[in-house]
Amino acid sequence: MASLQLLGTAWTVWKLASKRVGPVGAVLVTAVVIGAMVYLTPWLAGKFPALAGIAKNAKREKLSDTE
Repeated sequence: MASLQLLGTAWTVWKLASKRVGPVGAVLVTAVVIGAMVYLTPWLAGKFPALAGIAKNAKREKLSDTE
């Protein structure tokens, strides 16, 4: 599921950035944003456990909405 979330985020970043900086710039911006998400998410969850709890609760709410 995390890879699907990253794919959705990458698509959104790509669409927004391509309008501003063109296709080459959008690739760079997308790589930076996704790289930062992959790197910072575990670090933030370890440093601020409340953030990890918020993310887990949001996932539960999404799952309960689909049922």
